[in-house]
Amino acid sequence: MMFRQPWLVPALAVLMLAACSRGEAPEEAAVSAAVTTVPVRQGSLPELVEAYGTAGPSADAAHVMNVQAAGHVAQWDVTAGQPVKRGQRLLTFALAPASVAAYQQALSAQKVAAAARAHTDELFAQQLATRDQKEQADKALQDAQANLEALVQQQGRSPTIEVTAPFDGTVVSVDASQGDQLQPGAPLLTLQRGDGLVVTVGMERAAMGRVQSGASVTLAPLDAATSMHGTVRRIARALNPHTHQLDVEVVPDGALVNGESFRADITVGQWQGWLVPRDALQGDEANRHVFQVADGKAVRVPVKVLGESDDSSVVTGALDVHRPLVTVGATQLDDGMAVRTPTVDARR
Repeated sequence: MMFRQPWLVPALAVLMLAACSRGEAPEEAAVSAAVTTVPVRQGSLPELVEAYGTAGPSADAAHVMNVQAAGHVAQWDVTAGQPVKRGQRLLTFALAPASVAAYQQALSAQKVAAAARAHTDELFAQQLATRDQKEQADKALQDAQANLEALVQQQGRSPTIEVTAPFDGTVVSVDASQGDQLQPGAPLLTLQRGDGLVVTVGMERAAMGRVQSGASVTLAPLDAATSMHGTVRRIARALNPHTHQLDVEVVPDGALVNGESFRADITVGQWQGWLVPRDALQGDEANRHVFQVADGKAVRVPVKVLGESDDSSVVTGALDVHRPLVTVGATQLDDGMAVRTPTVDARR
């Protein structure tokens, strides 16, 4: 004979409801994400124009040495590739007989003109010469003196000329052989300034007007060597026919190797705004945003990117300086989602 317990059915029902309730709790619990945050702060980054190029001689680095008189090289004192100091003798140049004779003639003409003018001055003082004769004597002396000075400037006063280095540099090439008879102005050798190596980079036409002479530059070798700083010295105003870019010469503050390749980051200004890590930025170019944390929940904040470096960005937007900025874990967030930070987890 079976006895019914009137309390059994309600008790079983309560237990079943409790079991169902425990099974549904994870589904009904709020979804949260573990994130890492940093304080948000104002800051700035340099506004850069990026360009690429190589080290080589500047447009005015090479100097061709010559003598404005006929003659020949009597003696060489340097060879190609040799470094030289300012004032160092490079070669001895012997003037051609005709050049020596031209100097002697000019010197004689100057002496004759000086004597003639002195005689005319005596006659004029005795009223035996006219003012016109005196002026003609003055002009003859001036012409003779000018002719002599021009020859001296071109070939000196000696039958030989010691050609010296006008600056510290390197002999790039020897362009004449010893003993060859040379015409006035014939190239003798080519010198390159010691500070003549620059980095010439190609700048896009759109950057013209933004880059100015004197701008600061960071030169990063493409072979991963140590970067160096430099300064913009010259900006071309015509496109390079080979690269279709504007050539910009950068003078470095360190030693260069001819032909070395560089990336040049030219500073043209400063970006001011909120300074945020690059991994905090979310969205595409037309819809950039970051997440901040308020009351344990993610708050989506639209931003506009002004500029970027390798690891940071400067943005504008309605960020709250009192709310932490989400970095790690930002990709999994939605607006209003509950978040967990390492600090909160440590307290639990």
